[in-house]
Amino acid sequence: MTASVRVLHVDDDREFTSLTAAYLEEEHEEFTVEGEPDAARALTRLREEAFDCVVSDYEMPQMSGLDFLREAREVDPDLPIIFFTGRGSEDVAAEAISAGVTDYLQKRGHEQYALLGNRIRNYVAKRRAEEERLRGYEAIERAREGISILDDEGRFVYTNRAFADLVGYGREELLGQHWELLYREQDREQVYEEQLPAATDGGWTGRTVFQRKDGDLVLTNHSLSYTDEGELISVAQDITDDERRRRELLEAKRFESLVGAVTEYAVFMLDTEGRVVTWNDGAEEIEGYTQEEVVGEHISLFHTADEVDAGAPDDLLERALADGSAEAEGWRVRRDGGRFWAHVVVTPVYDDDGTHQGFAKVTRDMTERRARENELKAQRETLAAANRMKAVLRDVLRRMVDDSSRADIERDVCERLTAEGPYLFAVSGDYDETGRFAVRHASGIDADAATYVFDHLPVATTVARAVEGGTVEVQHVDSEAVDLDHELAEAIRSVVFIPLTYQDTTYGLVALCSTSASYLTDDERSALEDVGSTAGYGIRAVETERLLQADGVVELVFETTDADDPLVGLVDGGGAARLDRLVPINEGQYLVYATLDGVSPAATVAAVTSNPAATDATVVHEDDGGDGGVLAVTVCRSLVSHLADAGAKVHTTETTDDSLRVVADVSPTADVARLVDGVGTAFPTARLVSKRQVARPVKRTRAVAETVESQLTERQLAALQAAYHGGYFERPRRQTAEDVAETMGISASTFHQHLRIALETVLTELFD
Repeated sequence: MTASVRVLHVDDDREFTSLTAAYLEEEHEEFTVEGEPDAARALTRLREEAFDCVVSDYEMPQMSGLDFLREAREVDPDLPIIFFTGRGSEDVAAEAISAGVTDYLQKRGHEQYALLGNRIRNYVAKRRAEEERLRGYEAIERAREGISILDDEGRFVYTNRAFADLVGYGREELLGQHWELLYREQDREQVYEEQLPAATDGGWTGRTVFQRKDGDLVLTNHSLSYTDEGELISVAQDITDDERRRRELLEAKRFESLVGAVTEYAVFMLDTEGRVVTWNDGAEEIEGYTQEEVVGEHISLFHTADEVDAGAPDDLLERALADGSAEAEGWRVRRDGGRFWAHVVVTPVYDDDGTHQGFAKVTRDMTERRARENELKAQRETLAAANRMKAVLRDVLRRMVDDSSRADIERDVCERLTAEGPYLFAVSGDYDETGRFAVRHASGIDADAATYVFDHLPVATTVARAVEGGTVEVQHVDSEAVDLDHELAEAIRSVVFIPLTYQDTTYGLVALCSTSASYLTDDERSALEDVGSTAGYGIRAVETERLLQADGVVELVFETTDADDPLVGLVDGGGAARLDRLVPINEGQYLVYATLDGVSPAATVAAVTSNPAATDATVVHEDDGGDGGVLAVTVCRSLVSHLADAGAKVHTTETTDDSLRVVADVSPTADVARLVDGVGTAFPTARLVSKRQVARPVKRTRAVAETVESQLTERQLAALQAAYHGGYFERPRRQTAEDVAETMGISASTFHQHLRIALETVLTELFD
């Protein structure tokens, strides 16, 4: 079977349909199996979609299998419908057959899946062959030549209208009549002695005089040939009129030229042992052998060495003898050693006495078509996977609006991903320095079972790679090589690890256990990374919110002498500096407002901008005398920006000569140990000076501020903060709108737009 086969499996047991689909699609690459647990919805899909076969359970809660079968037959009387059920008895089978079921199989073990796949393949092939036969009859009906088909007794079983018109009979008058009706008595002997024997031996072509119903005679160009089923095909062209004869002869020549030019099919005969007897131009074009080189050779010449060793050529001939024909697809070998993907049909040929004479073999080169089908299939699967992941991302974003904790976010991500694709279950968890994955939440499996699975899977290397690179990583699982004793665990073929990351901080991992061992497409990987970064952002947001609302916080004090940190060199050579405000302006970039004491802001600008970690520095205000003022520095790598990205609230910094001291608050529920480890990794010279629990009362205006911040975008809030701390609202102004916009890396018009919206939001909250 060359084309794809779409199967609808109707069964209320979702796990069974998934396992059935997995087996059938693995064993038959042309199969696409879609499970449908609801019989009523399955009927709707049959009316609206095209399926090649239906596999249905017998007992279902919404509708019995028999009721489903009867309604499905109203939709498509000829659609193959197979009952695949655990309930079995002769009465049940008889009732199903009486209702019009195509076949009936019981769920009795692994071998039944193989039997089911073969039955599907055979029934679909049979239906398509019948459809092809009908299309062939339609083509014959439109033909100008007179075409008729006779059975093995020589009686007409079919004629097209052209043949009926040629001999002057109605088609109904000819059906069932013997061919002798159309011949004069003196011509019948030649038919028996010359024409029919020649037709048996490859075909006969010549001239025939037919006697019409009205007694007139008509001269025809006539050909006779037998089909593999023993039917006799008669094709006749009227050449009575010379002018018409010339036209028909011309068309015949053109037709012969066209047939000779078609090289898509290799058509040749084999003897009873499988040796080549005849060879056409198409065979020479496809296989590469001339007739002289190949006649007498066994068909194993065209098979790969592995297939020859396995006995595939002889098996193909034996199947053809046993079943009436045999069909196969696979790699074949040309004369030059090159391979091509072939679709092969072998049919046994018999004489009038039923003696086996050999085989007819038709081979088609399907290499390009198969490549196109595989490419289209891959594109469809890629698009479907990408759309599925986009839907997941949208749903996760919608759910995160109402989430108030890290546990809520992880639960939503796991549950949403478990509902999509080939994932058996999803878990969230933490990791340690050894790469061990510790389960915190599970969806689709209980937590104890999930813990059992990850205690036995060797995932340390993959976990470390996902965490260190902040990337989605896949680990394939050989369940036979891993000691897993759990129903779901045995079905695992791969694990996908998704880091929940915001900026440079990873808050944990989500692991997806899948029944598929295939790799992730670029679109799938990108979508999963978006899910991870979105969840990481959400976790940071809820932890920051909890920090802002907490009456008590954990105060952390760090010191660093890292010369690569631009804030360490703010007062190089004397003086001091303190942090006024930290404003996020872009991903990984922060605008730091610092007050200088005992040092020139202009001189500091020159020193700071030489540091690659500081992309810009601007003097906001300079004190009289030039020994102090306010400086705005844009940093992309600093201890303060690292802490802010990790969810800490930096509220105090002190910079002295060659040293930076940072005080930051984190939520009491934050993973302080991980944050400190992250600081040590990113800034080796930084050290934790102190850690203590402190009470920080919430400011009276905090409620208003929280409401305003929730209504503004990050860029609008950053513009408002930068304007305030840059002295835009002071009189006289320390910085103009153009100055503030330049520090943010945006245009003045964009800054004005952000600022107007932010001010309107603040005033509305205060006065409405």
